[in-house]
Amino acid sequence: MRNTKWTYKFQENIQSELNFDKNILSILANRGITTSEEIEIFLNGDETNLLNPNSFKDVDKTVDRLLYAKETNQSVWIYGDYDVDGITSVSLCYLALKEIGINVNYYIPLRDEGYGLNVDAITHIKEQGGNLIISVDCGISSHKEIEHCNNLGMDIIVTDHHEINHGIPNAFAVINPKREDNDNDFKYLAGVGTAFMAILALYKKLNITEQAYKYLDIVAIGTVADIVPLVGDNRTLVKKGLQLLKSSKWIGLNMLLKRIFEEPLSKKFDTYDIGFIIAPIFNAAGRLEDAKMAVELFVNDSHVVCDNLIYDLINKNSERKEIQESILNSALETIESKRLDSKNVITVADKNFHHGVIGIVASKIVDKFYKPTIIMEIKPSEGIATASCRSIEGFNIIEALNSMSELFIKYGGHAGAAGFSIPIDNIEKFDIAINEYAETVLESSDFIKPIKIDCEIPFYKISYDLLDKISTLEPFGFGNPSPLFSITNCNFSNFRAIGKDKNHLMMNLEKDGIEIKNCVWFNSQDMFEDIATLKEIDVAFKLKMEIYKDRYQYKIFIDDIKPSNHINNKLKNTFCLYETVFPLETIFYTRKVLNDKKLSINFTNNEVTIVSGRENVGYLDSQTQFLLKNLKENFNTNFSVEVIKIIQKEENFNIHIKIHKDINFVSYAIKEGDLFKDIKNFLIGDFNYNYIQKNVLANIFRKKVNTLAIMEKSRGTRTLIETIALYYQSIGKKALLISQKDYFCNYIKISKTFIKGYDFYIFLDCYENEELGTNSALIISKSILKVKGFETIVDSYSIPQNINIVSESELFNKQHIYSKKLPFNDRFEILKNLNTLSEIYGTEDIKVIL
Repeated sequence: MRNTKWTYKFQENIQSELNFDKNILSILANRGITTSEEIEIFLNGDETNLLNPNSFKDVDKTVDRLLYAKETNQSVWIYGDYDVDGITSVSLCYLALKEIGINVNYYIPLRDEGYGLNVDAITHIKEQGGNLIISVDCGISSHKEIEHCNNLGMDIIVTDHHEINHGIPNAFAVINPKREDNDNDFKYLAGVGTAFMAILALYKKLNITEQAYKYLDIVAIGTVADIVPLVGDNRTLVKKGLQLLKSSKWIGLNMLLKRIFEEPLSKKFDTYDIGFIIAPIFNAAGRLEDAKMAVELFVNDSHVVCDNLIYDLINKNSERKEIQESILNSALETIESKRLDSKNVITVADKNFHHGVIGIVASKIVDKFYKPTIIMEIKPSEGIATASCRSIEGFNIIEALNSMSELFIKYGGHAGAAGFSIPIDNIEKFDIAINEYAETVLESSDFIKPIKIDCEIPFYKISYDLLDKISTLEPFGFGNPSPLFSITNCNFSNFRAIGKDKNHLMMNLEKDGIEIKNCVWFNSQDMFEDIATLKEIDVAFKLKMEIYKDRYQYKIFIDDIKPSNHINNKLKNTFCLYETVFPLETIFYTRKVLNDKKLSINFTNNEVTIVSGRENVGYLDSQTQFLLKNLKENFNTNFSVEVIKIIQKEENFNIHIKIHKDINFVSYAIKEGDLFKDIKNFLIGDFNYNYIQKNVLANIFRKKVNTLAIMEKSRGTRTLIETIALYYQSIGKKALLISQKDYFCNYIKISKTFIKGYDFYIFLDCYENEELGTNSALIISKSILKVKGFETIVDSYSIPQNINIVSESELFNKQHIYSKKLPFNDRFEILKNLNTLSEIYGTEDIKVIL
């Protein structure tokens, strides 16, 4: 098996008033999204939720300077980096400034000129008549170059997002999300996001704010490519930008998408499309030749020119792939022949490497060996080597370089990635030094790759409903990764190697009578023999929904596999069943035209079908069938169906439906006593009301007096409230629940304040001596209150010695247990044997039956 360790990030006891799936709430909590407000903005935020661009220091100065340049027809030059963030930053600013009539040009250095501003380029811009330079995605560390610009009599505005290590340069304005004097705390914008804030402020000043948002497809490409955290404003920028891609206004980008994607107009673009398909094409220009051709594709409006540019860029990307593959294979051969993978840090240097792709190669070697990796291109004619470094958790590569800075000509980076240039004579010294340093900070456990799993889920949850909910968390990327799930005790079949070089594995996964076909594990051919001998496996995986022949398919992409050593814990699955959140959304397929949209669910012959009248019109997928059958069997749940939309396809009709939990209470009782029996049976079945519930109900309905009930929540406050609510609903009267906390109940109106005109009032843990003018009120309180006109009932119960109150997680390895999440029959069995069993383990819920 792979040298990996699975860790679970699942958040227990998540409290939310939102009617959300527990797994989705856990995933959000793993990303630091916990409050209702945070969840609402994360899921539904749009460009109107963006930060005020003027909250970034020097944005106001920048806007005024640009408007002056416009008024006086000054020559403005955009100066950017040669990576995708720089390319898109330059393109954004060029297009946005040109649109409002500014005289604008741009400059991107060749890779051989080096990163960032350079004196020769600034001099060239001055010679071309430049009056103002705007640096994008660079400049924050270019103090010398900025002084040169000042000495030439040109103003320079720096927009950059990199770390401010040497103070703020002496530029006309400096916009950087990492400035401590900004009026906001969001520090994660990419270079293109930083530039966009300046454009947004400019367009806002010109009262054309809405027009700024049309550039967000360009902003999204740069933001995703630069691997900044997709949280806060970055998430909003990318989410909106992805939506714009299919109808991009930029001729070159639009033509490119039509060339590389089938049916882009109907495609739902995602971050994978940007990160692995679109961005590499733009990046290839800067890696191998001249990034200006990539900018030209964004800004040129000639179809002929763009067509030629696309041809060249795609060829450059193909060339880049070949060079990258050749260098990777060469590096791997060197690692194997010299057994470099036995070292703490892998370093490989070669004069045949290309500096444009060594970073990608280093990343791939880290993925394979999970060790810090440095790949160097040796340049004999210059006497130096240039390097790209990629690291692992627990090894801060920039701190390592800091400890041996005397070996380098120059270097920079951050904890996970860095770069440097070094004299050739120092390469061997560096290899020794970096490995000696690693020996002091790394332990053997640091080389075990962590697989960070969001949550374990039962197999039946891999369904349209879950995948549809997961899609609301998009866009995924750094800072908001695609959720990683696990399933245990799975069988597998049809196990085989696939791909041109047979370097991927594919299998069908099976559990609980459910099968998901063609689950893929990429680049795992080395695991074939290990897996083939196993009977049951645990799988860590990501999910994706695809459409094939007009049907949705659930695809599993495997991250890792371990031999199963778990006891198949049916109790966990039962608890998950209980926690099912309704409504469920799903799809069924039919070739029949539905004239009547009144559908229902039918349980026959161990199948769950959708019926219209008496006619079967479709079948639910096996996952949803499993869920509904088990809810009906274990919890006596009934269901209703709501048709959301019907989409006609070539092969069938896609019927999108919501399945609701049928909570409608119906009683035909004439006598009040029979009505209460019906209510009790509907709410708690064969169980009886406990001491406090009986006495409170007797006080309200027999004695007809206002009642103060002193009781714990776990003693059945919900059942008490629902009993009263259903009674008043059944006799055509109105009850009101007053609670300062968020509370959900289907059968009663809920308010945080007292409202006159109701027939009965329930105050839940709140009461402020309201003038009721009625004897129809109940106060439920955990602590004793002094309230005039109310008869107090204090709960009385004891916990028998054979009952142990424990947390839910402690139940899983116990024999006799009680939880409200158990099926009715299992709970009733415990109640019958309450006095005879020697040990019973229960959550707080057990108190309700005492």
